[in-house]
Amino acid sequence: MLIYWLKNKIIIKSQSNAIRYSNEKENTVDKYRISQLQNEFKKILRVLETTEPIDKNFSIPKEEFLERQKRTYEEIKKYGVDAGIVFSDQHYNGDVPYLGGNTNITIEQVAGVIGKTGFHIIAGLEGGYVSEQLAPRACAKVHKVEMLKLADEEYPINAEKLECVIEQAAGCKVKRIGLLTPREVIPYRFVKYLEDIYGTENVVDIQEVYYKIKYEKSDNEMKLIRDACRIADAMMRGMLAVLKPGLLETQVAAWGYFIARELGAEELGWDIIVGANEANRTLIGKALNREIKKGDYVHLGVAPKRDGLNSCIRRSVIAVENPSEVTEEQKYWFNLVEEAYRIGFEKYCEVAEKNLPAYLQEKALVDYFASRSEEVSRRIGKKINLEKLKPYTGTHNAGYTECQEFYGAITLSSSQPLGHQIVTMLDVALRGIGDKWDDVIIPGFDYVVVENTLGKFGKWVECLNKLPINVQSLVGNPEPPNQD
Repeated sequence: MLIYWLKNKIIIKSQSNAIRYSNEKENTVDKYRISQLQNEFKKILRVLETTEPIDKNFSIPKEEFLERQKRTYEEIKKYGVDAGIVFSDQHYNGDVPYLGGNTNITIEQVAGVIGKTGFHIIAGLEGGYVSEQLAPRACAKVHKVEMLKLADEEYPINAEKLECVIEQAAGCKVKRIGLLTPREVIPYRFVKYLEDIYGTENVVDIQEVYYKIKYEKSDNEMKLIRDACRIADAMMRGMLAVLKPGLLETQVAAWGYFIARELGAEELGWDIIVGANEANRTLIGKALNREIKKGDYVHLGVAPKRDGLNSCIRRSVIAVENPSEVTEEQKYWFNLVEEAYRIGFEKYCEVAEKNLPAYLQEKALVDYFASRSEEVSRRIGKKINLEKLKPYTGTHNAGYTECQEFYGAITLSSSQPLGHQIVTMLDVALRGIGDKWDDVIIPGFDYVVVENTLGKFGKWVECLNKLPINVQSLVGNPEPPNQD
């Protein structure tokens, strides 16, 4: 019994020592991290003090919301519908706020109806309260219905019927409804409810009407997107300034989030991207608790919003503390992608200036990669088609969503010229992987990207992001880049 007691005493003592040692080790790490944070914060402060101030209070005025509502209603009337339906959630969140001003969409889905009497927001209890905070600036009335509540909750509200709200918005007996948001976004049960009431044949898809309205940007929208780009540049500079081997992706991303909020971005188009090593192959993967190693390709991307309107910037770098440590092989792939971006931008400017069919810009990118295939094949010792390693369409529309505007991307089928005053993202990239992220086609190369926000003002094109194409010199460096 004594032996058993002594044995347990020894085990308990050993466990206690182990815990104490572990705590001491953690405290040591914590102290080191605190020192790191202090140094990182100095760099972030330098980025902030060298960033132009942004008017955080500027937003879309009431008059513009009313004009949007009027224009939308006048257009949908041409299709013989009594009212149009829009829908938003946290991901695809621009269709309702565009008319209703409620850019603060959170957990609950919201919908809206545009008709003769203006714009009416449809929400559950919580979503309704949230919408009511900003809806007055657009003269939008908020209605609480059971349809959009959280599925597993019971709300103590006198809910309105969806069809009654629609009739109130239409200002007449409703016979025909137009869906302005794509069916891919609207929940099936919502559309089915409408079809059961009005008949399947009377619930029609007229999304393109709404796409084209949102496609053209006002001067106020352009100002907000320009401000969002200024925030995006600062976020990118901050993350690059602190980036170094040994940090976690999330630790780098944390400073991007901090800068975004400090400069006035109330929301982001998507979670900040920091992908290192094999995570770089995800193309759009969010930051995880993964350590960045020396020599890793690192992909960084941010999409801050101002009053609901998106900017975007993405870059790739190598995780080294001195640009001289980037290998000649790595430089080769960066140079290839950066040259593609320059060609894409020059062709975009030409298409804009001469009012040419938009597809010519995408064709220029495709032709460029095709022209480099033979050279790359010789370099890696096997035949390769770079066209197939161009991961996606090079230019897409943007506005209240960073992508997925469902209209305005430039493809090889884009026969029409570009819009008059629009915002697009020029997104040029090359991947060294196949159809699966672990299918390595080009050894030692994963993914390199250059993406900027472009503003088109008639025949004139401006890159709204001001960082250089190659930002390797900004790794570990908080000073603003040389603009020469």
